[in-house]
Amino acid sequence: MKALFFLSCLLNVLFFFWKLHFGALTPSAEPVSNIPTLLMVSERQIARRGAQISAYLDSAAAELQAKQATDILQRLNPPHAAWIFKTSTHAPKPAVSGRQQAAINHCYEAGPFSDQDALRRWANTERLAEFKAINKSIIVASDFQIYYPAGKDAEQTRINKMMLKAKGFNDVWPVSDGDIKGAISLGVFNDRQRATLYKNQLADQGVKAEIRQRNKLRDELFIRFFAAQGATFKNVGYTRLADLDCGNALK
Repeated sequence: MKALFFLSCLLNVLFFFWKLHFGALTPSAEPVSNIPTLLMVSERQIARRGAQISAYLDSAAAELQAKQATDILQRLNPPHAAWIFKTSTHAPKPAVSGRQQAAINHCYEAGPFSDQDALRRWANTERLAEFKAINKSIIVASDFQIYYPAGKDAEQTRINKMMLKAKGFNDVWPVSDGDIKGAISLGVFNDRQRATLYKNQLADQGVKAEIRQRNKLRDELFIRFFAAQGATFKNVGYTRLADLDCGNALK
C-alpha cells in the first residue's frame, strides 16, 4: 500500500516537471494585431459626436484667447491715441486765411516812432501784412529837481531856509505840494548828469541835497500787429500784449 502511494506521488512530480518543461504553466502572449477593431454603428456615432464636441471646444477656447489678447493690446494702446497720431502725422493741414492765421499768432506792440513815415518804413522792413498805428500816452522824464529835505515841522523848515541863505543860496523856494511837500528846491536840470554834478558841489559845501526825477505824460506813436510767437524785431522796443488788444485795434 505504501509502495502504491509512493509511486502515485512520484508520478505527480514527474507530470509537474513535464508541464513546466513544455510551457504549459507559462502564460501565453497574444501577438499584436494591426487589424482595426470593429465598431458598432452606435459606437461610431458616439465617437463622431465626441470629436465634434472636442473641435467646438477647441475653437471656442482659441477665440477666447484671441479676444483676451486683443483686449490687452487695446488697453496698452487705446484706439483714440492711435487715431490722433495717425491724424496728426498723415492728415493734410487745412488751409487758413490771413485773418485766421493772425488768430494763431500773438499780439505785439512796438515803438515809439517819431512819425508815421518812420512807422511805415519799419513795418515794411519787418514785412508786416496787417498793422495799425496808435497814439499812446506814456510817462517820460521831464526834468531833475535838486532839493533840501523837508523839516519835521514848519519851524525846522524855516531854520533850514535861513541856513541855506547863510551859505549863499538865495535863489531857493519851498515845495508846496507833492510827495516832498515842505522841502526846499535848489534848482532844476534837464539832464541827470548835470543834476548829479550840482548835488556833489552842494555836498562839498555841507548841504546834503537830494535828486528827484519829475515825470510827465507825452503822446507817442506806436504800432500794433500780429506775429508768430517768439518773433524778434530790430531797432525798436516791443512788448507782447493780450491778443484781444490787437483784435480790437485791427478791426
